[in-house]
Amino acid sequence: MRAPSLLRALVVRLTIVVGLALAGSYVLLYSEFRDGLMGLEGQSIAIQVQDLRASIVSGTCPPRLELPPSLQEFYAQPDTLNGYQLLSADGTVLQSGGFSAPFLPLPAAKSAGQVIMQRESDASSGNSIMAAALELDDPHGRYWVRVVRNLEDAESLVAQLMLGALDELYWPIALLLIAVVSVVVVTVLSSLRSLRAVSHQASMLSLHRLDERLHAKNLPRELVPLVQAVNASLDRLEADYRVQREFTANAAHELRTPLATLRARLESRFSAQQLGDVAFEIDQLARLVEQLLCLARLDSQEQFQFAAFDAHAVALDVARELAPVALESEHYVTATTPDASVPAHGNATLTRLVFRNLIENAIQYTPAGTSITLSADSGAVIIADDGPGIAAHAAASLFERFRRGPNASGPGAGLGLAIAKCIMERQGGRLSLDANAARGARFVMEFPEPM
Repeated sequence: MRAPSLLRALVVRLTIVVGLALAGSYVLLYSEFRDGLMGLEGQSIAIQVQDLRASIVSGTCPPRLELPPSLQEFYAQPDTLNGYQLLSADGTVLQSGGFSAPFLPLPAAKSAGQVIMQRESDASSGNSIMAAALELDDPHGRYWVRVVRNLEDAESLVAQLMLGALDELYWPIALLLIAVVSVVVVTVLSSLRSLRAVSHQASMLSLHRLDERLHAKNLPRELVPLVQAVNASLDRLEADYRVQREFTANAAHELRTPLATLRARLESRFSAQQLGDVAFEIDQLARLVEQLLCLARLDSQEQFQFAAFDAHAVALDVARELAPVALESEHYVTATTPDASVPAHGNATLTRLVFRNLIENAIQYTPAGTSITLSADSGAVIIADDGPGIAAHAAASLFERFRRGPNASGPGAGLGLAIAKCIMERQGGRLSLDANAARGARFVMEFPEPM
């Protein structure tokens, strides 16, 4: 499952919010514009009512209207939306002109001398109709003057005006949306740039660089507490690891002298035959202590002396030292490229331990009659054997500490390969198991060239 994208989420949500804001603004503007237009319509017909009132000819029964030429022309326009009515007190139309409105009831409230506004809906056409009525007194009785207007086209006009305005504002609105989203994208990317830098720092942390801390420079303020919490965790982790490392180093160091003293006293009192396997067990315990001490030194930030040396020559020297041990267990150590040279830069003493651990492992974990070959190829030293090899499932954890192979039955603590790999990495080199070896196990040690 893919992790959610912060940038995508912000862009999508911002686009939705801005779109809804623009739609809401459009609806609000339409409503305000419509209400304003309706108010203007009401004022317009109210003025017409007063004009009609001035055109009443009194003294006749019933009264009648004599419109001036301007009003006659106004109400006589084709497809006019305006009309007028002169009604009796019971609602009978006495005189009318212009827009022929459907039947509209007279206002229920009596308000002599004041224009009463009405808004009705025509049941047959569904059109909205606005009316302004004025009640008047006459010697022959009461009557009404009313102006009517068809609002359907007026509302259509509002919609047309708004749509026209929206067409004009389409590109500015689109550019505004693009600008807002672009600002958000740039802001998020600039904020994530510093976060990616911190992530790169975190990826470079290791047991050999526990003293380094993440930097909160240029980070968004909301992410600073996270970096501070990680740094605090690193402080605690470094302190705990330092205590563990010092304990291992001190314990290994303190055990060296008692073991040497124990062996010396046993050898002074008993013969080799009497000691039997006791001397061998003491040797194994002493070797384990030496490995733990070496591992503690490698884990610390102790600076080893590096210099140029011939890695292949060092490997040949170690192979000569271990040749008697190999022959005793019916193993054969040979050098296929005795005259080769592998210039390297590092610590020759530590490198001897790498070769020693690899050759001793080959002697210990392969059956009698196995050949162990030492060779050089393209700046690398190779130690291979023609034994049963290492299974693929065991190769993944081969270099882990205190991890022994499935076929390991002899003495050992599972530290040899872990120490060898750690030494190579401290020198800037690389130790790997060749997974493509046709037979047996093939270890490749690549060394940094001299500066």
